[in-house]
Amino acid sequence: MKTYKNQSERLDDLIQELEEKRSNDFNQMRSQFHLVYNELKPVNLLNQALVDIRETPYVRRNLLESVVSIAGGYLSKKMIMGESNSFIKKIMGYALQYGMTYFISRKIDEKMS
Repeated sequence: MKTYKNQSERLDDLIQELEEKRSNDFNQMRSQFHLVYNELKPVNLLNQALVDIRETPYVRRNLLESVVSIAGGYLSKKMIMGESNSFIKKIMGYALQYGMTYFISRKIDEKMS
C-alpha cells in the first residue's frame, strides 16, 4: 500500500479510484443495457418465438391444432350464419363459432392421443 504525506493526497487518490470505479460500472451497465435492448426488439422476439416453434414439436402441434380449430369455427359461422346486421344473429353466430371451435379442438385431441 502506498504511504501518504498528508490526508489530501490520500483523499485525491481515493477520489480518483472511485471515479474510475464509477466509470467502469457505468460502462458495464451501458453494455448490459444494449444487450437487453437488442433482446427486447420486436424482430428479435419474433425470431426467438419462431425458433421455439420450429424446435419444439409440442408447441408446433398445439399451434396447428389451435389454427385448425379456430379456422373451422370461423368458417362454420360464415357458412351457416353469413353476414348479418342483426344483433341476435351475430350472438348466435359467435356461439356457433365457439361451439364448433371447441368441438373441432376436442376431436383433434382425441385423434392425436
